[in-house]
Amino acid sequence: MAKREIKNNSMAMIATVALVGMLASAIGFFSPDYCTVPQSDDWTSCEAIAQQRTIGFIVLFVLCLAGFAVSWTKRRKG
Repeated sequence: MAKREIKNNSMAMIATVALVGMLASAIGFFSPDYCTVPQSDDWTSCEAIAQQRTIGFIVLFVLCLAGFAVSWTKRRKG
């Protein structure tokens, strides 16, 4: 029997973790329209929280795309 070599594909693993982060972000969707508590001056506003979550989602999406793209190009080369 021929032995198969197991290769470490770090970028695919990172992309998979980013994909799971995107799924978690989608499950915990936050909309500033749902804020019912009055905001105080020393607390983060609901709009700021929603904006930060959107930026985080975009960063995870780009990381996911880049990770899978690098993984795919490495697989095609070798």
